[in-house]
Amino acid sequence: MTHAIATGNVVRVISLGAVSYLALSLDFASGQKAFAQSNLPPVTVDAPGQQRARPAAQRSQTSTSRVQRRVAAPAPRRVEPVPYVTPSTGTLGAPPAPYAGGQVATGGSLGLLGNRGVMNTPFNQTSYTAELIANQQARTVGDVLFNDPSVRMKTPAGNGIDGLYIRGFYHDSGDFLMNGLYGMAPFYASSANFLDRVEVLKGPGVLLTGMPPAGGIGGSINLVTKSAPDFDITQLTTRYISKSQVGALVDVARRYGEHKEWGIRFNGGGGGGRTAFDRQTDQIGNAVLNMDYRGERVRFSADLGYQAENLSPPLRFLTFTTSPPFATTIPVPALPKPGANYMPDWASWKPRDTFAMARGEVDLTESVTAYGALGYHKSEIDYIYPSPRITNANGNWTAAPFNGRDVYDNYAGEVGVRASVDTGPVNHLLTVNYSAFDRDYSSFGKAGAAVNSNLYNPVAIPYPNFATVVQNLETRTKLSSVGIADTMSMFDNRLQFVVGARRQTVGVDSVNLLSGAKSSIDVPTWSPGYAVIVKPVENVSLYANYIEGLKVPEVVTGATTYSNVGEIIPPAQTKQKEAGFKIDMGRITFTASVFDITSPNTMSVPVPGVVLPAKRLAGEQRNRGLELYTFGELTPTFRVLGGVTFINGEVVKQAVSVGPIIISYNGNTPVGVSATNLNLGAEWDTPFMRGLTLTGRVIYTSESYANDANTQELPAWTRVDLGARYTFTSPWNGKPIVVRASVENVFNEAYWNSYRTVSSAVSLGAPRTYLLSTTFNF
Repeated sequence: MTHAIATGNVVRVISLGAVSYLALSLDFASGQKAFAQSNLPPVTVDAPGQQRARPAAQRSQTSTSRVQRRVAAPAPRRVEPVPYVTPSTGTLGAPPAPYAGGQVATGGSLGLLGNRGVMNTPFNQTSYTAELIANQQARTVGDVLFNDPSVRMKTPAGNGIDGLYIRGFYHDSGDFLMNGLYGMAPFYASSANFLDRVEVLKGPGVLLTGMPPAGGIGGSINLVTKSAPDFDITQLTTRYISKSQVGALVDVARRYGEHKEWGIRFNGGGGGGRTAFDRQTDQIGNAVLNMDYRGERVRFSADLGYQAENLSPPLRFLTFTTSPPFATTIPVPALPKPGANYMPDWASWKPRDTFAMARGEVDLTESVTAYGALGYHKSEIDYIYPSPRITNANGNWTAAPFNGRDVYDNYAGEVGVRASVDTGPVNHLLTVNYSAFDRDYSSFGKAGAAVNSNLYNPVAIPYPNFATVVQNLETRTKLSSVGIADTMSMFDNRLQFVVGARRQTVGVDSVNLLSGAKSSIDVPTWSPGYAVIVKPVENVSLYANYIEGLKVPEVVTGATTYSNVGEIIPPAQTKQKEAGFKIDMGRITFTASVFDITSPNTMSVPVPGVVLPAKRLAGEQRNRGLELYTFGELTPTFRVLGGVTFINGEVVKQAVSVGPIIISYNGNTPVGVSATNLNLGAEWDTPFMRGLTLTGRVIYTSESYANDANTQELPAWTRVDLGARYTFTSPWNGKPIVVRASVENVFNEAYWNSYRTVSSAVSLGAPRTYLLSTTFNF
């Protein structure tokens, strides 16, 4: 069987290489000129005279004139664009255009505030485009976020989860938004092939989008799905990923109707094979269908999708304690060789996600738009794995293997009204919004007898006998909120004020079916937000904001640790103060921001007359930082993207208990917070070969700590990625063919990531990985 699989992979790899080689050979033989355009551009024509075109509303985004490409692609089939213009109070059908260079957009969605351009956004936000996703051959959203210095991936590579830190605070993959709704994205890792934008907002944002289901406070990630543009797409991409993963993706889009009001777009594909990790295979596939309508006063968009993965064996987090949860820790072990897999062969990770969502807008008048959205997402996962706990410096580990199944049923919706009103010299963009989110979660699992192995020299472990039920839990999370905001603009948008508040209600009901323990909470909380923008000149924007975030309620557990077991700790309110500036030079933009985020944490508090302490919301963490970022074109042939983030993280007040003994961590650096984080990428269109682009990226992360006591320091690491792409015209149909090749972690550096858990878990980074793809347009 193994020989047959290996033979099949070899045949597929050879076939893929032959196709790419044949395409390149025919291009050179034909002598046709190549061009540096990877995506087919839209064709614009004048609207028919008999149609009543609505007046173009003022857009808050940068002019699209700066996005002209160097050489135009052969024109696709002409498509008459819809002659109706989305007003400033709408969002559908009017995404901010790509900025010069095409790697990021000129703006993004701010939830309650609608779509806003970079220079009119009083926050630090970056919107990565589908062009960047394709050119970097990003497999999941996590690959896209390697471009952002304020984001750090904190889950193991080869794990199947895109957990991360934003501004030094953990952000769960289940907290991603999709098309503005929480809980709709694939729960653990979202494939990137069906996404048009990945929008990253740094800093908490309850006012803008409501509370994330898992309580992420460092920022938010909104995924925008692809819809049909004003030109036809028929595209096939074949790809290869080391060691022997082979697959294909398809992208098909059409518009129909008298003025092409109706659109349909399908993205799907998959593949599988051996990954860059030892003894690991991965099979993943998806299918996502988008349908939209763009009429004179009504706009509508709907998505239906499915994604599944089979990863075996997945890498899991590692802990460095001699016995959990607070025993003496050992020194950080030496790193295993890159690509090492310390997990047993029978471990597996099998998520399946099905989602459906719809969003619509109706223009009640020229300046008033009502909108609404609904969505449902079911996520199921079956998994078998141990979570290794390293017991000594030799890398020996032990763990109780776990066989579990988790099911999430997510329901989300929102309705709202946006109105543009002038009162003298002041324009008001008024927004009222109601949102609701329900998540039904069930988890069932069995444990087997403890198993043992080694980090550096794994041993064969027989399949365990999972005989003991250790988890049977049902939880329901209910979130509802009402938000209101007023954006006041004057002096031709040179001065803008944003004032708003959201009343968020957080409800959690939990039942432990093993112990019979029940807990419930239903707490309303006000979360205000304020911001100001000043533009001394048109291309310079100064801004400041104050905004809050919320953490999820917590049920106190641990009968031998705390005296208030069963008590529910209410949502913790985080507070951010931020100021910054943005300079748009026409084809390149520079941004800088400083932020101060304080977050309450739970901690052990002595109780007079009681031996055990209580767990209370009495701790505090403060992250202060400076972010410097740039994107765009230095020259028409040289593009840059990235920057550096400096974070000064401090545990202002924190303590834990070991029985009656309380240990203070005041003044320490929070787990997982690196002081210096740099991500800087560049692209160069070479003058010596038309159509050839060379790419490179450097990622640097300074030292961080893996435990609250700061006794386990994880060393700094640097990753270098290099690549190239070649674009040329097809000898068959005159349309572009793009061949992309890249190497991630060129020097094959081994490095630790950190991840905050009570037992100080850490994870390994990815080894050197080769990627090759060829995109054909038909």
